[in-house]
This record gives sequence, C-alpha cells and structure tokens, in this order.
Amino acid sequence: MNEQFEAAMRRTVADEIGAYLARCETEGRPLPDETDRRQMARAVLRRELDVHFKAAHQRGQPWMTPDEEDRLIEVVMTSVFSVMPGLDRYLTRPDVTDIDANGFDDVRLTLTDGTEQRVESIANSDAELIEAIQTLARRAGQEGIEKEFTPTRPLLDLQLFDGSRLAAAAWVTKRPYISVRRHLLVDAVQDDLVARGMYDRGIQSLLTALVRARKNAVIAGGQGVGKTTLLRALLHECAPSERTIVLEQEPELHLDARPDLHDQVLVFMERPANMEGKGEVSLADLSRAVKRFRPKRIVVGEVRGPEVIDMLEAMTQGIKGSWCTLHADSSYSVFPRLPVYARKGGHEWRTGDVYQLAALALNFVIFLDWSSDGRRVVSEIRHVESYDSLSEQIVTNEWFVAGPDGAALRNPQAPIPVRLLDELMAHGYDPTLHEAGVTR
Repeated sequence: MNEQFEAAMRRTVADEIGAYLARCETEGRPLPDETDRRQMARAVLRRELDVHFKAAHQRGQPWMTPDEEDRLIEVVMTSVFSVMPGLDRYLTRPDVTDIDANGFDDVRLTLTDGTEQRVESIANSDAELIEAIQTLARRAGQEGIEKEFTPTRPLLDLQLFDGSRLAAAAWVTKRPYISVRRHLLVDAVQDDLVARGMYDRGIQSLLTALVRARKNAVIAGGQGVGKTTLLRALLHECAPSERTIVLEQEPELHLDARPDLHDQVLVFMERPANMEGKGEVSLADLSRAVKRFRPKRIVVGEVRGPEVIDMLEAMTQGIKGSWCTLHADSSYSVFPRLPVYARKGGHEWRTGDVYQLAALALNFVIFLDWSSDGRRVVSEIRHVESYDSLSEQIVTNEWFVAGPDGAALRNPQAPIPVRLLDELMAHGYDPTLHEAGVTR
C-alpha cells in the first residue's frame, strides 16, 4: 500500500482514539492507559483493513497478504504512539540487548552475541532527543508514576512500554545520554543451554538435582552473562503446581506466562517513590510481606539491597528451594557482597552475623562467565559447607572450577561428599556424564 493509505489509516486511528478520550473527559470517566489505547488502535486497524479487503474482493482487485497487513499495522502503530521511532526500530530487533546513545548521533547497540554495532541517529538533534525523553517521562506519569526530566531533575529512570528499562541524563552531562537495557525473554530449557555450550550434560543433571532436591542457591555473574536465562530454565524443572513467589524490580522471568509449566506463580514487583517521595515499595518490603502468602519457593530476580537479609531468613525458616541472582565477579565474591547489601537498609549488621546466616541459608553458588571463545558458560559451582566462628568466614568447597576456556570442570581437589552425592543422584545427578565427555 502507498504512503497515502498509511496516512489515512493513521488519521483514522488518531481521530477515533481522540474522540473516545474526549467522551471520557466529558462524561467524567477515567482515561484509558497506553495499553488500552494500543489495544483500541489495533482493533480499529483490523476493522479498517477488513472493510478495505471486502471492498477490494468485491471489485476483483488484489489485496495485501496477511504478512503485509501485519507490517502495515506495526508501521502505523509506531507512528501513532512512538515519540522516538528511531529508538523503536532497535527495540523490535530480537538480537539487541542494550542501546546506548551518547548524544543523538552516537548510537551503539549491544547484540545477543556480545558484539557491538554502531547505527544511525535516533533523533535530528540533541534538543530533539531531550524533548522525546521528556515526552516519555510525561507518559510514564500518566500511567501512575510521576516522572520529570528537567534541568532541576536531570536524571531519569523509567520502564518503556515493552518492558525495557531506560536511563537518561542531561544538563549535568556534556550531551544528553540514554541507555536502554532490554529484558529479552529467552524461554530456554536446559537442553537448549547445553546445545549452546553453556554447560555439559553432567552439569545439567546436577543443576536439575539441585532444583528437585530443593537446595537454596545463588546464580552469580556479570551483566548480560545469562543469569536470568539460566534461572528461568532451572525453574522449569519445578513441579508445575508449586506455589512460587517471584520478587522483581521489573518483570523479567515471566514464569506466569507459561501456565503449562507453572500454574501457581505469584509475582510481586518493586514500586519507586513518586516525585513527592511517597508510595515506594522496596524489594525488602516485599520480601517481608510475601512470607504471609504461603510460598513453597521464593525467587528474587536480583538481590541488590537489604532484602538479602529477609531472603536468607526465609531460606532458614523452611522455605527451601529458593533461588536468586546477584552480580559478582567470582563465586566466592558473592559472600563479601552480602553484608554490604544488608547494611543498605540502615542496619549495622556485623559481617560475621551475615556470614553465619548465609552459611545456614545457602547451599550453592553457580557462577556464570564468558568463555575464551565468547560463549556464556557456567564457570564455577561452589558448595557452602558451614560457618567458622573462629575466623568468622564461610567455609566452602569449589566442586567445579573454570577450565582452560573458562567453562566449568570437575575439581579433583574437592570431591563431593558421599552423603550429598547419594542425595543428588537420587534426584537425577549422573556424574558419569562428565567422565563420558558428553558435552552436547
């Protein structure tokens, strides 16, 4: 279809939504949020395309294929709702994990394979980029969370319509900067991760056993290394009926989107304060509250603050099989981070006290890293043994260590204790798969 037809469709959508909003204001009804407006727009577009299809069919004229109709709908939707079409075209790419703009004309993409790509501008000037960011902030305010991006509030953090997270800065920087972190839903199962070379069949059977034996564990690693992807794949090993509570800053795991695998998932999300500093609900608040909802497992998308204490206490109070992710640069460096996070809540926790609680609560740390050939891999698996009160340190054994390429290999210096080995084998661990060299 030509540009005139696209323009006519845009006018029809804009006119109908505008008329509906005017009626809402006149009648004192609440205005629809952006999700509802987008649903209305798609319904209008489908209706109009159906009318034109029938007219073309009656005249014996050719019409668009279903794929062409879908492409037209996306073009019109982008032009009607987007304040930054240049950004939107990268948000729709399935291979993009991060978007960074260092000014309007210096735009770089980080792809799922870890490579970086420089692309064309997302605005015509820095001033236009700032104006677009301000419009995004106002839209966020219309959806219930007040946002402002001005010289007096030069830093912005908000969630975009597709769930991506945008951070912006201006006036305190030489140029306006934005960074968008996309939360790609990689709905992989463990077989997929083995096929990608993240770990071998032996580790697959071990991780499965950790979940089924209801061990408490942390998945650690740097940004973008696949912590959420691995956590989601491992949670697919849970019994479907398990009552699982998920705590997240923003939706990433989406376990509730798979009712065939998880039919009782309760999702709690952090809420930031408004411009007056009111209404904040932190992960620490949620982690205390969710214990009253009778969870069988608690999953924290990412631990980064005082919620660590409530999570560890829950693990020691019978809520077994709980998992979380955490940023760290090795499996052992997880532990020094715990007291730092605990103190963010304003409490002067002693390091020894936090370590003692962690030793009681945690069973394993799985560390992810990049291999020498660019793969995301399980690099270390550490078992938490106990707490040594004399040294005030956590005693651990590193069952798997990084091999020459960075991928995990059995550590001959740390054999798995017989009692634990028997338990894990009863839940599916097969150590012979390591010996057989079965890696794919």
